[in-house]
Amino acid sequence: MPGGGDDWVNHPLGAVHRIFAQNSAGWEKKVVEYFWEKLKDTTAANWVPSLNDVPLHYLKPNSLVKFRCMVQDMFDPEFYMGIYETLELNAKSKILRFGKYKDVAECGVSNLVVFFQCSLFFIVLSATDSHYLLNWT
Repeated sequence: MPGGGDDWVNHPLGAVHRIFAQNSAGWEKKVVEYFWEKLKDTTAANWVPSLNDVPLHYLKPNSLVKFRCMVQDMFDPEFYMGIYETLELNAKSKILRFGKYKDVAECGVSNLVVFFQCSLFFIVLSATDSHYLLNWT
């Protein structure tokens, strides 16, 4: 079973929260390194349940899973809040949070999202069209 002091298979977001709190600048790279290190063990892949083999009612919510599939390019980009800040209205305190690896923001009734950083999809403009170069520089 997983070791190392934390349950990275059943509660992977706990590890991500901890890494984010310790390294707010390079946290994404450190998360990838953390899970690569955990999965180096030759038996570690057996600890992670497969969506292809395990019925959904046996999987714990928010646990780490593997999935074998075919990847298809999508036409519309998917946006997410990489980092966002919430304001606790009652206590007037701000908390920096991460939105990567999550479907919804952690924001309660008395919280307000005051800042967010999201990933954007850009299309490169043709360098031969001077109209775009003049208007975008």
